[in-house]
Amino acid sequence: MEEFLAMDRNHAAALSDWTIIEMQKKNALRTSRESLATAAKFPNQVFALRTVGDILDDEVRSKDDAIKLIDYVESVRLGQLAADLRRVPPPEHLGPMMQEAEAYASNMIERLRAEVTDWEDALVSATGEFTREKRRAIATQQKVSKATRLKAIDLLLEATRNFMIDNQQKQGAEPMKVKDAMNLFAFRYSLCVLIHTLAWIGKGAGRGKKLEKRVNDAIDLQAVAAGTFFEGSFSDDKQVRDVSFVARTLLRQWGAYRARRSAALAEWQNLPA
Repeated sequence: MEEFLAMDRNHAAALSDWTIIEMQKKNALRTSRESLATAAKFPNQVFALRTVGDILDDEVRSKDDAIKLIDYVESVRLGQLAADLRRVPPPEHLGPMMQEAEAYASNMIERLRAEVTDWEDALVSATGEFTREKRRAIATQQKVSKATRLKAIDLLLEATRNFMIDNQQKQGAEPMKVKDAMNLFAFRYSLCVLIHTLAWIGKGAGRGKKLEKRVNDAIDLQAVAAGTFFEGSFSDDKQVRDVSFVARTLLRQWGAYRARRSAALAEWQNLPA
């Protein structure tokens, strides 16, 4: 990220709220100092996104809509925190503030842990109707039959509906067209979860993934889903890069908005624009 931001002052990066939460869940002072080192060097190029809970009803159909996902007040606070973490001696308020942040982050992680406890069984069961070869083909964007594609889309729409009912009180709401749902975080997160699950099971894996790994996966996939509204996700994790690429490819094919990856970022990430 530091290399990318240094290329051009117009290059920018945005952190999701769950990225910040994961950063502060343990040893918040030390981990935040390391994690925000780049933000301290480029204070005008690193932003914070509004919380996932706050953007669930936002329909992102354009670049202007995507920019509205940025929380400018939180971005200023994040920049100030990054600067304070580099100061010697550290400001007196920093220690208590990071203790409070760690307590909040730990509580949020605990809530997420409870939510994903049954995630594996539900996903493995849902994708069990696909053969291993079909799951691998879908996950890697190989040619699959029309029936398989329709079955995968049905599974995606069901997951989206369940997410919206659980998180957006959409039970009994007017039916939403798929072309409109694709502009919502719920659809894109469900898409990323499906791609991730198909790839994981397609490689021959089954039940038994550790709970903490599922928690980390859920955080990664929320960040990837948010990244579909922009130019993608920064990560040295191949799984994250692959899910981001496939999700953005599908959204483009379906006519949903996603920012075109700049030539500089495409070259830097060795991915198509």
